[in-house]
Amino acid sequence: MIFSTISLNQSLSKTDYSNILLNHDSNATVILKNYNNQSIHHIYIDIGCFNGETIEHFIHFTPNSVLYDIITFEPDPFNYEICKKQLRQQKYQNHNIIIIPKAAWIRDEKVPFQIDRGGKSRIDLNQTRLPMLDAIDFSLWLSRLIQSNNTKLDIKISIPGAEVKVLQKMLIDETLILAEKWIIEWADRSDSRTRPGRIYVQLMLDSLGYSLEYSTNLHDIRKVFKMNGTEGDIKRYYDWKKVPEGDIYCHYIQRPTVIDPPRTTKSRAKLKKF
Repeated sequence: MIFSTISLNQSLSKTDYSNILLNHDSNATVILKNYNNQSIHHIYIDIGCFNGETIEHFIHFTPNSVLYDIITFEPDPFNYEICKKQLRQQKYQNHNIIIIPKAAWIRDEKVPFQIDRGGKSRIDLNQTRLPMLDAIDFSLWLSRLIQSNNTKLDIKISIPGAEVKVLQKMLIDETLILAEKWIIEWADRSDSRTRPGRIYVQLMLDSLGYSLEYSTNLHDIRKVFKMNGTEGDIKRYYDWKKVPEGDIYCHYIQRPTVIDPPRTTKSRAKLKKF
């Protein structure tokens, strides 16, 4: 199966890296290599980038963001076209940016998807008359991408209504620990059907050594971005339950007391079924 993947501005330096992005074969074994054996390979993955603005925010607020390979998933065809146009601006020409027009999910399959709703586009398994879009097993994909101890991985996930299922699958597959930092938008917080699963994932994040350091609001981030401010200018919230639901990002960072955390997964023909 071949991804219809768009690589903006620059091609990546390693053939193996390109292969894992372009080829999603359940029987393939692909190894990600660093640019050199001594360097740290920085990767930022944005699951659900909407119109590309969260990628722009990452580039603006992250020191030395040009060192990162930036990979984003955006399945909504309307958002995808906007995102592609936005990130092809001249000011981003020195960044490695890859857009994958597929949904991050728990299986390789087609899923019903609410499209053309801006940042509220989402997988909706309760609707049968929606367009069916391609989705991938994100946990399996990630296990093949990250196979180097020198990789520093940050992941932001904003897929309303699907984040709990994807993170639960990653807990089962032991791939959640591959990231040093998670930025998670917990959607539908008042929904009693998803609350138990969300609480379970939050407790497991803590048990795996991740602390909820603070939360941020997308509205505040946009304001500081437009003013050309720094990350330190963005207001931080320390009790996310008191922040109105919607566009709230929870920042989980691995505690320094966690010694030698596993950063790779063993090569597997198949991960556990979910």
